[in-house]
Amino acid sequence: MKLKVLVIQNNAIIGNKKATLNNIETLLERYQDQSFDIIVFPEVFAIGWYCKNFIQEAEDINNSETIRFLQNIARDFNALVIGGTFIQKLQNGTYKNTCPVIQKNGKLVTTYDKMHLFSHKGSEENKFVDRGKELKILDLGYTKIGLSVCYDIRFPEIYRTYSRAGAEILINTAAWSVSKPEHWDIMHKARAIENQCFMIVADQTGKIKDNEYNLGHSMVIDPWGNVLAELQEEESCITCEVDTQQAKELRANFPLLSDRRDNDFNMFKYEEIKIYE
Repeated sequence: MKLKVLVIQNNAIIGNKKATLNNIETLLERYQDQSFDIIVFPEVFAIGWYCKNFIQEAEDINNSETIRFLQNIARDFNALVIGGTFIQKLQNGTYKNTCPVIQKNGKLVTTYDKMHLFSHKGSEENKFVDRGKELKILDLGYTKIGLSVCYDIRFPEIYRTYSRAGAEILINTAAWSVSKPEHWDIMHKARAIENQCFMIVADQTGKIKDNEYNLGHSMVIDPWGNVLAELQEEESCITCEVDTQQAKELRANFPLLSDRRDNDFNMFKYEEIKIYE
């Protein structure tokens, strides 16, 4: 099955959601006469990666400007929308960094809450939001998609779980620092290769605040680790065709996943040799 994908790479304006959403609409204008199957947004695409603003920017999912914006995009393009993330305020007073999934008709069908919270090198995500506790696989009938958010990429167990459950496409929405470009590139390619999946990555770009910047470099990677399409630092979009038959054929011809010794891993023994000189 061939799927046409649109990946959005934007630079959120901290403290000005309206201007940010207007900029995204401008980015999308050139694609209005095209059709897409899947549209993917970056993490906190509407408010930017500034954790101290998360609480004041949080939204009730049942009355969310961000959700309504994504619903309009889904209906306008008749596409499945993976809505990056927004900060969700739950009824119990807690907060989550939440990825909404919107069907073509504009219906919110599910959400994925970011499982691993980046709280290092000046970021304090865990002070403002709670971690998610459940993975989400989207079953489209002809293929399956596994969802993740940014820092999740450093934890390969997530993606192995998805591939074992039949996912052929992995999506990571991110607001990734410009200071770690090698990690960004290597880990996304590795997750694609080791799981024999397509990897679709949407990242924010440009200035965050003060001397902090997002990396950009959104990309689409095939199951062999080849980059099919990639942006640099510009605010722009990727359009790319993903053929899920490629993943099926690779798994049939090179059955990597079936060679995995899942039943043995919990029983592996090791010997620790202490050597002191």
